[in-house]
Amino acid sequence: MKTLKNDLTCEFATHEDDVKRIAGYLHLTDPYIYPTICKNCEDPDFVSLIGSCMKSAGNLYHTDHLITVKKAGVPVGIACVIPCGKTFVFSEGLTVPAAIQSGIELAEKGYFQPLLEENLDFEGYNVVNFCVDANLRGQGVGSLLMSFLLEQYGRSPIHLDVVASNTAAIGLYKKFGFVIQKEYEGFSGSDQLLPCYHMLRKV
Repeated sequence: MKTLKNDLTCEFATHEDDVKRIAGYLHLTDPYIYPTICKNCEDPDFVSLIGSCMKSAGNLYHTDHLITVKKAGVPVGIACVIPCGKTFVFSEGLTVPAAIQSGIELAEKGYFQPLLEENLDFEGYNVVNFCVDANLRGQGVGSLLMSFLLEQYGRSPIHLDVVASNTAAIGLYKKFGFVIQKEYEGFSGSDQLLPCYHMLRKV
């Protein structure tokens, strides 16, 4: 754990953390992917799914891969970082509530499966989620979270993907040495493809 300014700390997630808040921040990281699964980030089915992911070895969202930034001990942001070249799953092996099954199938086909297959070809680490509470943005919290992330993984190349219209996030990533590698059209939850960037921070 690292203690930061303004009563903020960064640390890896644990099973004792507030799963509802973590699920909410994962939902916020991409307004196209997660609403395809469940429009309400507080829906008990979605929260239960993320809680199961956090406890499942080999899962994308296992606690080993989740960094939280907390204010007075309460999560106010998250980052999910997975090692490249390894196989991960999202819902495989979990009991998925029927109400969100069809949404998960769509998101897995359009987003999670291509993401995890591409991750096998990368070297280093892949930041697959990065989010700070909307009420704390512009206050340096994202920079603190990224600084902690780089302390953990910065000796290796680090990949991430971002929606091309998210200029605030792109500015933050560039500040920490990430460079746009390519532009592509990504999953949007509908028939319309979404302009995105793949970014890389080299060692």
